[in-house]
Amino acid sequence: MQKIKNINQGDLLTFRATDNKYKVLLCTSTNKVKNPHSFSFAVLTYDRLEKPTISNILESEFFGIGNTKTDFIKFSDKELNKMWSIHPEIEPYFLGSYSLIIWRKDFMKFRHNFEAIGNLKIVDNLDKIGRSGMNASGWNTLNQFFVDNYNLILKDRGQKAFKLKSILID
Repeated sequence: MQKIKNINQGDLLTFRATDNKYKVLLCTSTNKVKNPHSFSFAVLTYDRLEKPTISNILESEFFGIGNTKTDFIKFSDKELNKMWSIHPEIEPYFLGSYSLIIWRKDFMKFRHNFEAIGNLKIVDNLDKIGRSGMNASGWNTLNQFFVDNYNLILKDRGQKAFKLKSILID
């Protein structure tokens, strides 16, 4: 497995948690301008014994929220129409993702547990619209989060599962 040296928006990272199932994170944004550098990841619903591929990741969902419509963050009409055609229940609102925030200096300590799967072209500002997240900068914290019924925890925090395809740019 090749060491991950750089992470960009849209990168898909997988790891095997202590339950021996693979989990997948989608990088929604990076902060590489000011120290400390950080990455925001969306939590995907992939939870299988088989190593993920791009095609089965595309069938998964991400946790987030259909949030307020704002003039501060803009989506193109094409991006909005795609969101709303796949999830008409959120119109006229925007989709945002729940964020796991990992500081780069911490990620470098446990990056050997991850494998890069590929990159998807996704809409910008998902983490900003989502308005919710947690610090997941420790390997034990991240691993425990995924093993301890994360889907129930996120639902308790008002998050819902949305189709990953709804935030892809064609």
